[in-house]
Amino acid sequence: MKSWKTIVLIILFITLAGCAINNRTFGTRNLAFDDGQKLIAQGQFESGLAKLEQARREEPENKEIQTVSIRLVGEVVGKLQFDAENLRLSGDLERAEQAFQRILNLYPFNERAKEGIELIALERRHIAAVDAARALLVRNDVLGAETMVRAILQENPQQSYARQLISEINSRLTRPEVTDLALESAFKKAVTMEFKDTDLKTVFELMSRTAGINFVFDKDIRQDTKLSIFVRQNTIEDILKLILTTNQLAYKVLNSNSLLIYPNTPAKLKDYQELVVRSFQIAHTDVKQMVAMIRGIVKAKDIYVNEQLNLFIMRDTLEAIRLTERLVSLNDYAEPEVMLEVTILDITRTNKFLLGPNFPQSLQFNYAGQAVVGAPAALLSNFGFSGLKSFGMTSQAKVDFLQNLSTGDILANPRIRVNNREKAKIHVGTKQPFFTANVQPGISSIVTSTPTFIDLGVKLDVEPRIGINDDITLKVTLEVSSLINTITGPGGATAPVVGTRNAETMLTIKDGETQVIAGLIDNRESRKVGGLAGLLNIPGLDRLTSNQDIERTKNEVVLLITPRIVRNIPRPINLENEYHFGTASDAGKLPVTIKKTAAQSLAIAPAGSGRGGVRSIADAFAPSDDQNPPPNPFASAASSATATPALTLQAPSNVGLDKEFSVNVRLVGAKAMVNTDLQLTYEASMLEALDGGDKSGTRTIKLGKDQTSGLATQIRFKVIAANPGATEINIQNAVAEDLENGTSVEVTLPPPVSINVK
Repeated sequence: MKSWKTIVLIILFITLAGCAINNRTFGTRNLAFDDGQKLIAQGQFESGLAKLEQARREEPENKEIQTVSIRLVGEVVGKLQFDAENLRLSGDLERAEQAFQRILNLYPFNERAKEGIELIALERRHIAAVDAARALLVRNDVLGAETMVRAILQENPQQSYARQLISEINSRLTRPEVTDLALESAFKKAVTMEFKDTDLKTVFELMSRTAGINFVFDKDIRQDTKLSIFVRQNTIEDILKLILTTNQLAYKVLNSNSLLIYPNTPAKLKDYQELVVRSFQIAHTDVKQMVAMIRGIVKAKDIYVNEQLNLFIMRDTLEAIRLTERLVSLNDYAEPEVMLEVTILDITRTNKFLLGPNFPQSLQFNYAGQAVVGAPAALLSNFGFSGLKSFGMTSQAKVDFLQNLSTGDILANPRIRVNNREKAKIHVGTKQPFFTANVQPGISSIVTSTPTFIDLGVKLDVEPRIGINDDITLKVTLEVSSLINTITGPGGATAPVVGTRNAETMLTIKDGETQVIAGLIDNRESRKVGGLAGLLNIPGLDRLTSNQDIERTKNEVVLLITPRIVRNIPRPINLENEYHFGTASDAGKLPVTIKKTAAQSLAIAPAGSGRGGVRSIADAFAPSDDQNPPPNPFASAASSATATPALTLQAPSNVGLDKEFSVNVRLVGAKAMVNTDLQLTYEASMLEALDGGDKSGTRTIKLGKDQTSGLATQIRFKVIAANPGATEINIQNAVAEDLENGTSVEVTLPPPVSINVK
């Protein structure tokens, strides 16, 4: 008896030890491996990766540990790189460098981390260069600042600080030429010119003597051409450009004080106009599309395309090259990209019942007599009790009370990165094979089967469209399929019966917003009832004498999708969307302008047929002097004007929603030495001033001779009202002062202007 107890205890001990070994084998397995996964899930990446590396060293032959470790390492590095890139793009360079260095501490040979460190160093150098360019801009060295910023944008067209500064520079830049006339101080001398029907040769001769400038004329210039011009207190540079433009002439700089003057004709431009060769490396756009745009807009002279390197080389004037640079920078953007975080949950619930009694449902007997052919009476006489030799009936009855409850949840959480307007495809399920029988002709006994695979499970197609305001429009197509039955055809071939649920929609959501698509429910119920004939149809007895087999199946698919924008196209400002193009014959050249001019002191009249004269050589080129200004040839017109200065206010009467417009303020009829301070008011809830000031609804404007705006100014506004309506812009509290005697001057205020917002 004791021996039996000993045997039982040994068996029990062996069983418990086997369970412990089994638990260690299939439960915790390698402790370092389990700890590493837990630490990574908690965000302790360094410690978790160290544990995984320890597990790989302990069990180098364990394929599961090796595979899972490699996958987790890739996920950790990918997450760290994603966070570091977001920090770099957001401008937090210190934390971004620490994040990239964290990756290098784990994996010193990671190329993307090294590249990130180099990009951060380049970004810091660009920021320092932008600060230096901004300092040049403060000192009014616009061309120097522009040159420095353009060099930055050539290395990184998406540098945000450089893009902001180039927009400010473009608003202040007066001319794009490098070979301008600002060669010596003589070109900046302010003079007054009064010519009427004077020979072109005489004008240039007097200008040469006064300013010390050498002019060389092309042989085809008609030097006896007549011109009339009246300009007060402007530089020789602006006057010279005005004369050349109005007489269809062009110039070429020979040295610091010498210019070549030639007719502005296509033939002469080919002979004298300097051309520049520049190569443009296109990073993201198709080079052929870019070249087609340049040919259509800039009308480039010569372009060579290298499709292998995705670049083109252009030969044209410097102005056309500058215009092409702006067009390329506005069109060569990286394709917007979005990260789709998808969660697919397939919930299955099955409830099966087998209830009720199972009575004997058949009776068996065997006939023991002999049948006689042709003697039916004898045959029937044998069917007595004595003929029933064997009689049998099932003696077993069962009562079923079985219930099976099964649950199945399939959770998939893929993350997929996709470009704008491209389709991302996700399939979570299986490929089910089905066979097709093939019988060879003439040999009916040989049958071959060919498998055909179809996709079953959850199929998701997502096509994103990323908007400029970080809105994402998703075209979602969801299909849920499952195998219901299989039909066997001729030759043993099988064909599936597939149940599908489809949903297709298009929705617009914000960046980082989660959208839930649910309600794809499939409820199935099958019921089988078996029992004794007759009793099955009697109410009350059917429950007691019948057996029921009931199966209920419920399946639901829930989809959660969260888009996160990885990269989007930067929204250009108004100065980048719209800028000066030039003329039809000279792309990229800015218009000829003259600096601030005294009121009613500029006039250009068509050349007369008779020979005119010059008032005085000394007076015609007399330098400007604030104490003794030269006589005004329009003095009679000025004396007939009203003695009271007046302000004018001009604005469009109709403006569309979210549109921009200009408001012009001008002081007319005032002396040259009158300064005016005025208050301009507007409705801040409907309009926004784009001059960079506050949004209080008022602006203080200074007009006068010693003001940078002169006697006229322009303010840009933008309509910010949500609905159409009407608003007004008004001028109030205008105060004028005569700087000569220090007395106040009365100024007539204009009426308010009404603007209809449509």
